[in-house]
Amino acid sequence: MPSSETEAAPSAQEWSSTPASPIKEAVLDTAAPGQKEVECNILAAQATMETTTTNSGRRCSVAVPYQQQSVRLVKEKDGQWALAKDGRLVNNLSWVVGFMELANAGDFAANVWNMIPVPVYAIVFMAIGGSVAGFLSIFAFRDAKRAFYNVKYLKAHRKHLLQEKHALEARSECTMDTDVILAINFRELGTEIIARFVMDILMGFGAVLICIGTFLAIDGADSSVYLASNLLSGYIGNTPIALFGLINSSWAGFIFAKAQGHVRASRSVLGQCTATKLVIRRARKVQLFTVVNGTATILGGVGSMITATRWWGYVILIPVIISSLFCNIWWRKMLGYTRSEGHPAIIKDELIYSLEFAARAEVKGTHDPEKLPAWCAEMPSTLADMLEYLCRHSLFHQFCAEIITNEDICQALGGNTADPGAELCITPTNILTLPIELHPTLLDSAKRIGSEPSPEHFRNRHRYLAEVLGTYCSWVTHHERNEAGTQGAAGPRDKEASSEI
Repeated sequence: MPSSETEAAPSAQEWSSTPASPIKEAVLDTAAPGQKEVECNILAAQATMETTTTNSGRRCSVAVPYQQQSVRLVKEKDGQWALAKDGRLVNNLSWVVGFMELANAGDFAANVWNMIPVPVYAIVFMAIGGSVAGFLSIFAFRDAKRAFYNVKYLKAHRKHLLQEKHALEARSECTMDTDVILAINFRELGTEIIARFVMDILMGFGAVLICIGTFLAIDGADSSVYLASNLLSGYIGNTPIALFGLINSSWAGFIFAKAQGHVRASRSVLGQCTATKLVIRRARKVQLFTVVNGTATILGGVGSMITATRWWGYVILIPVIISSLFCNIWWRKMLGYTRSEGHPAIIKDELIYSLEFAARAEVKGTHDPEKLPAWCAEMPSTLADMLEYLCRHSLFHQFCAEIITNEDICQALGGNTADPGAELCITPTNILTLPIELHPTLLDSAKRIGSEPSPEHFRNRHRYLAEVLGTYCSWVTHHERNEAGTQGAAGPRDKEASSEI
């Protein structure tokens, strides 16, 4: 990425949609004509509701979904309040997990020099390989714990969304908001469970078996030990890895298909605009990840089973190890995001504006953190409006984490307990009901958080909002085709496309 801020940004016609292109190529440094008017209109309508009528006659009310967000804090052993680990989705994949395929190859010496007596040089390699496998298994289980907290949050969020959807259906109202977020939640939950938690558990368990089997191979002169070593460092130890390869490759294929659906739907619904380029770029990055990750895990499973009896199976594992490291970096740096429950109203114009603004702000913040763009020309002047503003831009968590450090505010919120593990739940309503003399302090903190978000925050918003907008476009396309088909207005081409969704 060029370091000079004065470099002219390319026009919309010059943007490339390839995933390898720098994000700067997809973002305008200056607002497009009319952008300020759009921004003012959207910000002025934060608490409004857009009502439309579908072809089936159902009224679809799209309300702002962040007026009663809840933030959960936990009392830590040091006496400080901190955000609950399972209170939001966190992009905290451990970089060490990218080396887990090395544990898969830790039994190299045990399988290649499977002889009695064991050569001295083979013993040295066995000790190294077994130690590496055992050491990496520790990080796998630690990352599984992190993934567990993400899964807990996503399951709780999904339960809440399903309850909200059932309530809307009971009132015969449109469920577009919840359908869109539920679809994203499903993919996030599946990825955290399959591509992370299950991976950590199976590969960590397999690494432990390989570690034990490799060390047993050192004492191969004993027939019982020799048999146990062959089993643990052979088929038994490598079976969990092969099983994961089958599961993960299937999930990768599903995610690839969904990303391709986002590409088609965004082009159809949005046309040629900045947001379309950003959604497609996100989809291409996801597809690159799924192709490499899905192929690598299935090859890793096949290669690990071959290594039980053939030395050349380890040749297959070489590109698998490299691709595993690549996928780990690609996910942490290019795909993963941290988010709470805040998102813009599911309205096309606001989603487009929010995504494009987050992308511009991310680039400018990377160039010069001291000149981060303001989220609006003039911050709200009242605490109630400011809280809604923070919730809208998913900054309410940061706000709660800051104000809880103020002793007076902490005590007023009921956080004066000294019990480690105690929980405290904060909502905008709780903040507004605090003593009036605390409101100036709360407003100052809210304005500081709202006007100075970090580049990392914009990066997370950019990635998440690209998912939201892509999913929204898929939802619109799917329901338009369904309604057209119900009325008999869909032609053969529309019916064929509808069947692909």
